[in-house]
This record gives sequence, structure tokens and C-alpha cells, in this order.
Amino acid sequence: MPRRFSLTNLFNSSKSKGIYRKLNTNDDDHEDLLKQFPKCLKNNFCELVDEISHCSIQRMISENPKEHFEIVFSIADAFTSQQKLIIEKSLQIVVNRLFETEILENMYSICQTSSSLISDSIWQKSNLNENLFYNEKYLLLEYQLMCLKMASENGEFPIINICSINENQLDNSGCIFCVHHQSTFIIDGDFQIAIDPNQLIGSHQDQQNVLFWSGIIVFQMLHNLGHRFDQTHSQIDAFTNSFLNHGKYTPC
Repeated sequence: MPRRFSLTNLFNSSKSKGIYRKLNTNDDDHEDLLKQFPKCLKNNFCELVDEISHCSIQRMISENPKEHFEIVFSIADAFTSQQKLIIEKSLQIVVNRLFETEILENMYSICQTSSSLISDSIWQKSNLNENLFYNEKYLLLEYQLMCLKMASENGEFPIINICSINENQLDNSGCIFCVHHQSTFIIDGDFQIAIDPNQLIGSHQDQQNVLFWSGIIVFQMLHNLGHRFDQTHSQIDAFTNSFLNHGKYTPC
């Protein structure tokens, strides 16, 4: 699957509010940003987008009538039709909840300014040390969600590839990046979510089962974004539990 490079032209959106800080940009920013990429990438950009457009992908829209969030996903043929239904129902919960400010606020109330297990390479890739608002590691997740939220509102969300765990034995930490550049950003990469078909049991009509797998997907999405976990209350653990509890998680 080729990497997806999204040059966002999204920043006139009026929907960013609350904990998400709205950015502004113009065409000159994009011209400047494009100059940072190798010539081979610029030459093949349209070819990559065209190749992605012919992939077997599906779109899902949030059920919240006040917001228009959209994700794009692909489910491998290794899963049965029943398993695919569970995954699709789980992804519906993901698009419904992922950008709710209460969930992020719940996580920060638990972790405060600590528990951000981000490697130096992930942090450097984000380029946020040059950003006035997000120049601390603990704010990286907020920035990433802000970028993904804008992309989702404008139909440019990175593809969520759901594959069998047997098909994907690689460490997917840091396989997708939200890169700051002056007053704009790019999203580099796609999500790679590995699920064991042998564990994907039960019914798509069982809401607790569907909710459980939505948490697995969100956890791996954050891992894809470069967030690591340990036995304490790391951001990735706290956010996943906040997501599962709809922003009302209290650690034991």
C-alpha cells in the first residue's frame, strides 16, 4: 500500500472549536511546503493519489447531525462477513467519538503534562518545536487529533487499513505523521490496524463486543501515531479508556 501524502487546503473551516486550536493558511504556504519534498515525490504525487482512488475502500460518516466527520477504511479479505460487520460497527463508534473534546479533556485531567511516551524521532518528525502553541511533547496528541479532525471534516482522512494480524507482523508505531509547517500541516502515511481473526468473535449486534473492538482500533491508531504505553497511566492508555467511557473515565 503506497503512502498517502495529503497536502491540506482545509484551514478556512469554522468547525474547529473548544480544545482544538484553529489554524489559517494560504496558497503561498502550500507552495512553500511543496518545495520541501523531493522532486521524485512531487512528480509522483498525482500518481499516488490516483492509485489510492482505485483501491477497495469505503467511507463512513459520523452519526452526529451537528458535525460532519468522515473516515476512510479498507478491510482485508482475511475476515469473514460476520467479522467485517463487527469491524464496521466498531469503526462507526470511532468516527462518532474520536474527536469529542470531552474525551481529550478527560485524558489530560488524568495525565496532566506527563505520561507522553514519545520518542525523540517521532517528536522531531512532527516539527512542533517551531510551533507557538504545541511545542511540548504532551501536546502532540492534541495537535494530531486537530489535524485529523480537519482532514475528516474535509474528506481527506488517511485510510484505516484493517488487516489480519498474520498479515502484519511489523511494529506500526510511527507509521503515520502529522507534520507542522509554519501555518499549515501535512498528514504523511496511513493507519495500519492488525486484528487477530481468531479473537474477533461474537455478534455485531452485541454493543459491548463492538465497543471493545472500537477501543482496540483507537489504541492501535494512537500507536500508529507514535504513542507508546507502559504499565502506568500513559496517554495512549488514558485516552483509550476515556474513549471507551465517553469522556467519563476515572482510574482505579
